Amino acid sequence: MTQLRPVDFELVPVDLLDAAIIYGEWIAARGFSIEIEPYDLEFPNTPLLKATRGMASYFHEVSSAVDLSRAEDWVKYGRASKAEVRYVAAVSTDSDIPQRTLMKLRQLGVGLDIVDGRSVQSLIAPHDLSLDAEFPELTGRLVVSLGSARDLLEQGHWKEAFEDACLALETAARIYMAKAVRAKRVRFVRDNGSTANYTEEQIMKKTLGQLAGVYDELAQPTQAESRVAQSLRRVNPHRVTVAHFKHESGARESELRSTVGKELIVIVNAMKLLGQ
Repeated sequence: MTQLRPVDFELVPVDLLDAAIIYGEWIAARGFSIEIEPYDLEFPNTPLLKATRGMASYFHEVSSAVDLSRAEDWVKYGRASKAEVRYVAAVSTDSDIPQRTLMKLRQLGVGLDIVDGRSVQSLIAPHDLSLDAEFPELTGRLVVSLGSARDLLEQGHWKEAFEDACLALETAARIYMAKAVRAKRVRFVRDNGSTANYTEEQIMKKTLGQLAGVYDELAQPTQAESRVAQSLRRVNPHRVTVAHFKHESGARESELRSTVGKELIVIVNAMKLLGQ
């Protein structure tokens, strides 16, 4: 267990030393590697801590009140970064934070922790400030199908948002094809020219990648079905990354992070083609 001392901090005011120690030890106990008062020419100021876990860098400060101008400076730094950057303002207080301040922090994507006595409470989760990804406008049935994924993205959980959106696409693609099989509207031909046969039950057990194969085997696909097949093939490798490499940092995660905004657009468009 990481144990911090007052002498570990040079820039923290005396009245905030206890809060800084409690907060730093709390962050370290959550599995982060911490660096105290790191200096970098590019930083807008010297933060209390830089905490790292995987590919993400979290910058933490502790004060007696939220400094919005300081938070805005860190947001600008984060947006100019290529790697995952999150900023958290910690406040040592037993007073309520004004609602207007809370709304502004959420708008900025800045996290907020409260250090009260020897306990720490996270009020707002920080966003990845360098991530440029937004959901297209959702209307009609898409609000129901993709609403939870959109909410996750707005909360800063881009991996979980993408995974949830992939699951929604998988479900929609299953239901569409199962209905087509039930109506005997479609037939399937493999690459070697042989006929493939699927039951509704088999279709409803297919994964996203397997569904891409099923849509590719349509003998006479509509334009919409061809485009759905292309979408499934495109999205599936990224879905595999999230499903099997979520907790691993590396090239696969970096690639997905750089393109997740576009992949979400692909998913939304494919679901529209599926009648969502």
